[in-house]
Amino acid sequence: MLIDEEKLVLEYNNLLKKQRFRLFTMLSMPTGWFAGLRIVQLDDNVCLTSLPGGWRTQNPFKTMYWAVQGMGAELSTGAATFAISKSMSEKLRMFVVSTEAKFPKTAKGKITFTCEGNSIARAAIEESKVTGRPVECNLTSIATDSSGDIVSEWIFKWNFLVISGE
Repeated sequence: MLIDEEKLVLEYNNLLKKQRFRLFTMLSMPTGWFAGLRIVQLDDNVCLTSLPGGWRTQNPFKTMYWAVQGMGAELSTGAATFAISKSMSEKLRMFVVSTEAKFPKTAKGKITFTCEGNSIARAAIEESKVTGRPVECNLTSIATDSSGDIVSEWIFKWNFLVISGE
């Protein structure tokens, strides 16, 4: 069995626990911790992350710095695969090989990042398990402000390789 479904649900729930996630970011992603990065929703279908506006995330022009937005967007595309990796007996190598971004509107205030590609990532991981080869897939994150306007659109190309212990 590649993915333990019960463990996967547990991993989703662990990432959704605010204090546990804050500790995780403090130890593993200190910039995310400092910026106030959060996971709002995480399941087999969607991941929503958010970042607050304000001095910790802004540039000199009083808008959210593009690199901070990239951090929120990347987490929205990678949180589910991180949970999947923790629910597998095999090791999963995963990394971003490229990214694209568009910024149709300046980002001010709280920004929410939505990725609806969790099933695409899971299929790529399962394909890698079957083939023994790396599999790449594009995952999209759409960032919106409190008015629902799109402030940035991100495409992350992820590379997954399941490494069997055989």
